[in-house]
Amino acid sequence: MKRLHLAVLALMTLAVLVGFNLLLTARPALAWTHEASLQKADDCAHAPTIESLEACVTHATMQRFINNQKVAHSLLAKLDAAKDAVEDCRNGSAIHLLDTFIHEVQAQKGMHIERMHAQHMMMHAQQVIQALKS
Repeated sequence: MKRLHLAVLALMTLAVLVGFNLLLTARPALAWTHEASLQKADDCAHAPTIESLEACVTHATMQRFINNQKVAHSLLAKLDAAKDAVEDCRNGSAIHLLDTFIHEVQAQKGMHIERMHAQHMMMHAQQVIQALKS
């Protein structure tokens, strides 16, 4: 039950992070409070963007849903490369990079990424892929 509460809180807090483009080491960590996440949760749902997915990975790392810095860095590097590809109008390359992101999350699920959050990140990445295809 506690895990379920933590997962729900994580998803609500994730809503607060939407729109921010955070890198694991290049930007200072933001202080998130439960009250702030509850305030913003109704206003903001995760968006099908690479920036939102980056915020999701950063949040998961800050909350220790991703418990290995190398895994977090690898995921963020894939997302940075995908973002660069989109900026260069190479959506096909971006989609390929998002597919490799999904495969890595799947491989790390249950080991270095908490299962429920891994499922969420894979679903989020699929939504980004669908948005890029349209």
